[in-house]
Amino acid sequence: MALRERMVNLGEVVVTDDPEVVLTVPGIGSCIVVCVFHPRTRLAGMAHIVLPSSQGRKEASTKPFWFADIAVPYLIENMRNKGAIRPNCAIVGGANVLNFSLEASSIANIGELNIKAVLENLNGSVNIVAQVVGGNSGFSVRLYVDDGLLFVKDKIGQIREINLSLPRMEG
Repeated sequence: MALRERMVNLGEVVVTDDPEVVLTVPGIGSCIVVCVFHPRTRLAGMAHIVLPSSQGRKEASTKPFWFADIAVPYLIENMRNKGAIRPNCAIVGGANVLNFSLEASSIANIGELNIKAVLENLNGSVNIVAQVVGGNSGFSVRLYVDDGLLFVKDKIGQIREINLSLPRMEG
């Protein structure tokens, strides 16, 4: 089987059951990549989220999937419509990669806001298997649709393997 990489760009949501596809994001900083896989339907999905909320953002009409409050529900609904109820999920990203301090400011960094918004919008609709979030450097991800294996590589080259194909153990 010849695998094909399918890059998931900023503000894009992809859902596929093609076992020859590897969903990839080569660089994640403050963005969040939501990776979902449903073991029974063998359906995989990925959303590359840039900002936490579309509220008051004029870009929401032209780039709706940039925002966690639009992209996450869309991803979950798309999976559900294809028979994937409560898929397994990992979220990656949310790093504080903008190395400047906001003196006398209570504003959280965009990565932290993205993490919070994604978790709020997932709201029990998935089985969260892993969170590789925060820190001060970015990641890259590769999700293999054929077996639900997710590989997360950090800035220094260490690779973490997350198995999204395992059925959730109840209890």
